[in-house]
Amino acid sequence: MATASEQAYLALRRRLADGTYPPGSHLREEELAAQLGVSRTPVREALRRLDAEGWLRVVPNQGAFAAEWSRQDAEEIFTLRALLEAHAAEHAATVADQSALAAMRAACDAAEAALPGGDLDALETISAANVRFHRALWEMSGQARCRAILDGLAVAPMVLRNFRNFDAAGLRRSLDQHREMIAAIAARDPAWAGAVMRAHVQAGKAAFLAAGSAQAGRRAA
Repeated sequence: MATASEQAYLALRRRLADGTYPPGSHLREEELAAQLGVSRTPVREALRRLDAEGWLRVVPNQGAFAAEWSRQDAEEIFTLRALLEAHAAEHAATVADQSALAAMRAACDAAEAALPGGDLDALETISAANVRFHRALWEMSGQARCRAILDGLAVAPMVLRNFRNFDAAGLRRSLDQHREMIAAIAARDPAWAGAVMRAHVQAGKAAFLAAGSAQAGRRAA
């Protein structure tokens, strides 16, 4: 049976993922404890864990705030990802390790099984498979410093929230790009692999920025 801390973590993570607590929301321990029907101790433990995973930030003497990213943050994160992931893809294509490619294909299979991704459970499955796909590629590249930096840039909550910005056709295109990256790496074609990765990350950046602009417009209306 899950502990009170684990239950609080899962409940809060779900609410952060589905937008119940929008970006920037102030999350107070006493209010969360009352909502979840637990004491403040498991809530505090859950908040620490969610802070470490990037779902929120805990500010001393103020409380926790749901993670949010400014347009400048997104521009920087996606620009760096495009550079570094293209670099990793190019190096992966010089290796074309079969076990890593098999792991990437398995991640594609898992994500595609969750299409069209119309609910949060499906999007969480696609997001988790996406993380496995990219990490297998980074590992295959053999670029240890690049991989370490990318681990800090590909923040899971940001990735999951961005998948919510894609319609069914957009999700399908994203997964098709994964398949094309596998084909490029298997063909040992660094230029092709790098080009597909750059296009893939740029598509994610466009979706994230467009969603942010739409939200800003709604707030201003």
